[in-house]
Amino acid sequence: MEILKQQKAFTLIELIVVMSIIVILMSIIIPGTQKVLVNARKTKAQTCMRQIAEAYCRYYQTHGFIPEANNIVDLIEKFAEEGELNSTHLFVFPGDTQAPKVLREQIWPKDGDNPAWEIGKPLSVELVSKIQKEVNPSTIPVVFSRGLDYSNGFWNPNNGVWKNEGGFIGFLDGKVRWYKNLSGDDGIGVLSLEATGTHSAASVISAIGGEILEGIVPDSGPLL
Repeated sequence: MEILKQQKAFTLIELIVVMSIIVILMSIIIPGTQKVLVNARKTKAQTCMRQIAEAYCRYYQTHGFIPEANNIVDLIEKFAEEGELNSTHLFVFPGDTQAPKVLREQIWPKDGDNPAWEIGKPLSVELVSKIQKEVNPSTIPVVFSRGLDYSNGFWNPNNGVWKNEGGFIGFLDGKVRWYKNLSGDDGIGVLSLEATGTHSAASVISAIGGEILEGIVPDSGPLL
């Protein structure tokens, strides 16, 4: 008769040790992976912001002004009609759960009354319009990631793209920078006042040379 060899089973202590090692490894790997994903999304968002800011720069250099618009989509369509910023994905950042769904890839030419994004939802950026005088391009904010409080320079933890961690601001000269908030450690604002050029503005309203268009996609017709 063949004698079957008895298989050795794991003891309870061995199982506990293995599970503990797995838990420790997961606690190390998962936060690191999440950080990599967040940084990748920020890099993509910064690239989009830079393209928007550079389009502003070219438009201003060509025309000497930034046009007035009724809402953010109206202004974006003006840029797209001129051959700039014609991709809908420039205005919706990866990982932004509050942003609308993209309904078509290109903004111009328009598809009748059908919107390019899901209506009633906020885009990932807010834009500045109606710059109609000579300004210093390096100090004038023209695009910023959603959620910035215009008056005090802090990002809103409820609707900011990165909550209250901070956000990007793009300037009329095409440069883009990340800001935790617009107040320095000494309490002095990090932006320049539009009227005087002095480096003391925490309010983006004081720093711009135009009007701010909030990033809500208006109801301009039926969905696709």
